[in-house]
Amino acid sequence: MNTNIDRYLLAEKAGTEGVWDWDLRSDTLYLSPRFKEFLGLPPGDPSRETNRPNDWLSLVHPEDVDWLHASFEAQMVGLSVPFQIEHRVRRADAAASAGPHWRWLVCRGMAVMDDAGEPIRLVGSVADITDRKHAEQELRRSEERYALAAAGAADGLWDWLIDSGEIYYSPRWKAMLGFEDAEIGGTLDEWFQRVLPGDLDGLRTAINLHLTGERPHLQHEFRIRDKAGQELWMLVRGLAVRNDRGCAVRMAGSMTDITARKKAEQQILFNAVHDGMTGLPNRTLLLDRIGQALDRNRRAGARPFATIIIDLDRFKAINDALGTSAGDRVLRIVAKRLDVTRRVGDTLARLSADEFAVLVDELDDAGAALEAAERMARAISRPVTLEEGRDIVLTASIGVALSQTGYDRAEDMLRDASLAMYRAKTGGRARIDVFDTNLRRQAMAAMRMEADLRAALEQGQLCLHYQPIVLLETGAIAGFEALMRWNHPDRGLVPPAEFIPLAEETGLIAPMGRWALGEAVRQLAAWQARFPRPVPLFMSVNVSTRQFRDDDIVGAVRDLLDAVPIPPSSLKLELTESLLVQDPDECRMLMQSLRDMDVRLSIDDFGTGYSSLAYLHKLPVDVLKIDRSFVRAVSTGEGNAAIVQVIAGLATILRLDCVAEGVETADEAVYLRGQCKYAQGYHFARPALPEVIERLLIAEDAHIALPAPV
Repeated sequence: MNTNIDRYLLAEKAGTEGVWDWDLRSDTLYLSPRFKEFLGLPPGDPSRETNRPNDWLSLVHPEDVDWLHASFEAQMVGLSVPFQIEHRVRRADAAASAGPHWRWLVCRGMAVMDDAGEPIRLVGSVADITDRKHAEQELRRSEERYALAAAGAADGLWDWLIDSGEIYYSPRWKAMLGFEDAEIGGTLDEWFQRVLPGDLDGLRTAINLHLTGERPHLQHEFRIRDKAGQELWMLVRGLAVRNDRGCAVRMAGSMTDITARKKAEQQILFNAVHDGMTGLPNRTLLLDRIGQALDRNRRAGARPFATIIIDLDRFKAINDALGTSAGDRVLRIVAKRLDVTRRVGDTLARLSADEFAVLVDELDDAGAALEAAERMARAISRPVTLEEGRDIVLTASIGVALSQTGYDRAEDMLRDASLAMYRAKTGGRARIDVFDTNLRRQAMAAMRMEADLRAALEQGQLCLHYQPIVLLETGAIAGFEALMRWNHPDRGLVPPAEFIPLAEETGLIAPMGRWALGEAVRQLAAWQARFPRPVPLFMSVNVSTRQFRDDDIVGAVRDLLDAVPIPPSSLKLELTESLLVQDPDECRMLMQSLRDMDVRLSIDDFGTGYSSLAYLHKLPVDVLKIDRSFVRAVSTGEGNAAIVQVIAGLATILRLDCVAEGVETADEAVYLRGQCKYAQGYHFARPALPEVIERLLIAEDAHIALPAPV
């Protein structure tokens, strides 16, 4: 065997592979020095050292060892075809702390037979292909960036002999285009004549740049037609073989079908600028189109354009009543109607759930923009028939912004159209409004006020004024209504009509309401302790819709009553009628939880909202407050004065207390006596700070007469 070893060593020096020789009769294995180097084994004396097969096989990866054994066994049973298998080995000298160091080897081998045809030896070679495997892994990672549909697909191969012009196309290359092997010849025209004309120059240029050495390799995407005439996207890669003068003599590569990836990219791009439900452009694409229109508008002689925003009125009620599926069908119908009404070249977009926008380009004048808006309003107002057979009639609030106003940014024009739409909606809905600069000033003022209001909440600028509520029979103070005021550092006292609606809209009303509730209860506790009465003084506190529903009003009141020692019945929470009709069952549950704590509940401004007598008697209500508009009718002689008697009578029937608000004259007080138990208004006292109220209570305790109620 030493002669064989000498030959192996000589052969090994001339190449890059290691060799092995397995004597099946003695079950000994010769591993050449290079093979041992691959395995991380000590080199030893190659002329005398023998090894056992397990010295090699014990280092093979568990997932590969069975395949290697199978290759050996196939040779042992007389298979004459040499084998080649790739497998992983762990270097024997790898540091234990560093984990296994796997190397990739390609093993080739065959059996040596004796004269009887029995295998006596297995011999072969191994080469370290770790670098190639790592390169393949890196290539796979790169390919994973492409569409999943293209990942893992077999590539078509091509090999071009540049001097002769002959080119080889693999069967897979041909099959990707729908051709049989014999249907494609061996010329470059077979490839280029099928490339789309618009892509051919780019492909030729990419190939030439690599052939001339200006690019290190070829990689280019292009479109090609298959046998059926369908358009496919292909990615071609290639590398040139150069002679000793650096001239390309051969070029080979692959072609990959990336049609699925390209379609996915196009769909992603489409989705990025389109609404998924209606297929219309979205806000991003609309802003881009408005920006282009603004650029055109800066040129001399350019015609004006307009941006129109359309908001469906009360669309939420459709979703609430019929479900979101019906709401989606309505939106798709509206989208189609608006699409039909727009002119060719105009852009219709969907901005949000029930909000659409149209860029109306190249107008003659502002009147044309209004005509377009009216046309859209008419299209929306036609009855919509759903699958269930029911008809729905929609209206829309529409805002228009004209390019003549002067814009530099698309966002500003879209914002101004939104401001006009909101003014149309607050003006009564089903209207069209055109933006003007005064509207922007109002919006800026509202934005500044919102910022100031947030600062007011954080910096303690809010305060409470208290208006006495008196017993009409005696004129004695029975309790108070807590009214929020804002001491603005620059403007002074801001009327609640200015900031309460803004607080409702922005959600600030919830923390503001919680603060007011705590402040009022603590003030009541102080007054009850200082001015004890047979029936304790009470405090009425307004609770907003958002605070009642979203701010855990039950938990807030419970915690407050645990912390502040007042009789729970002396706290009266005032709710609006509109809150009660939104979800009577939920309201009843929350109200009952408050009533179970012995807290009293009052309906504020009764008669001005939407209360239904069908459920009013089911709610745990204690007090009805008559709105000042009905009380004022007593002095003016209007017919609404009779409503006072109706509400008072209703309160008596339902065994509720009745409070008249806004009493300003002695005549009103006389009229209300005997009908209402309580009253409040300027005739008795204005809302005031605690120190003023305390003087009234001190005077009452000292039997100093208050201003006569009659």
